[in-house]
Amino acid sequence: MTLSNVSLPDQLHISLERVNRDLERIITYDQDLASRSIVATSVLDLIRAGGKRLRPLMVIVGSRFGDDPENRDVYKLAAVCEFIHAASLIHDDILDQADTRRGQPALHRKVGTKTAVYIGNYITCRVIELLTGQGTELENYIQDLTSVTTTQLCLGEYQQMEQRYNFNITLEQYWEKTRNKTALLMAASLQVGARAGMADLEVADALYEFGDYLGMAFQVRDDVLDYMQTADTLGKPAGADLRNGQVTLPAMIAKEDPYIRKHLITLTEESPIEAFDEAVGLIRDSGALAEALDMSHAFMQKAWNLSEELADYPAHRDLQTLWRYFEERTY
Repeated sequence: MTLSNVSLPDQLHISLERVNRDLERIITYDQDLASRSIVATSVLDLIRAGGKRLRPLMVIVGSRFGDDPENRDVYKLAAVCEFIHAASLIHDDILDQADTRRGQPALHRKVGTKTAVYIGNYITCRVIELLTGQGTELENYIQDLTSVTTTQLCLGEYQQMEQRYNFNITLEQYWEKTRNKTALLMAASLQVGARAGMADLEVADALYEFGDYLGMAFQVRDDVLDYMQTADTLGKPAGADLRNGQVTLPAMIAKEDPYIRKHLITLTEESPIEAFDEAVGLIRDSGALAEALDMSHAFMQKAWNLSEELADYPAHRDLQTLWRYFEERTY
């Protein structure tokens, strides 16, 4: 069996069962939440639907750079990071009007938009409430994690909504939105795991930077994939981001061609399907996808260089395992 056929948790020697159990306990041990309520059942369904659990894995890997790795607090923080991510996906699917998530109907399609918003808000707020007020060092880490990441995730979602069909978006605005929506939580997961594991602050900061590079590369690649694959493989039409008014890096690069820009700037929510089909074809044929992937690769190289700088720590091998996992999905 080749390494690529082994799951990421197994490569990292992390029990995904324990991570999932801790996630479920946050809901099942909530005495204020009826076990058969739509909130409880919906959140448990989300957990049991699976997922890569990248952010909890990053928390645990980060802790291995410290003197007290994988302690109880680390696993609690891992659960917090996953719940923050889950809440962001619920809100993201609503904004994107997505029909499915992981092959299943998106939550707002099953329970309605208002209820889905409430459930997303519950996940964010209740998890913080349950895990703070304990008078432990963990509370400081949770406050650092949630006060920044939840605010920035909301800002990223707002930026995405505010910038719909804005073909004048600058590269700086795109990087800021990408960092807020994707990279920041990955970076914070590694950093907060390192802090909870009692790693040096300099190491924790380096891990934050590593996670930021991975997250940026991952999102750029995802934006490219939206144009590269077919509806059969994506589960949605190619160029779905553009059809929803999201101007991502491939479109930004392609619009440097005056002919393509002339076509793109005419697109609105009322534009016919044929206009979007033509725009997607123009972007695909422009060379923009390859140029965007080059930018993704540059972020990956910076992340690798950072992992090499941490070679004195045995856990740097786990960091490079994470890197290789992302590499397979960004090249």
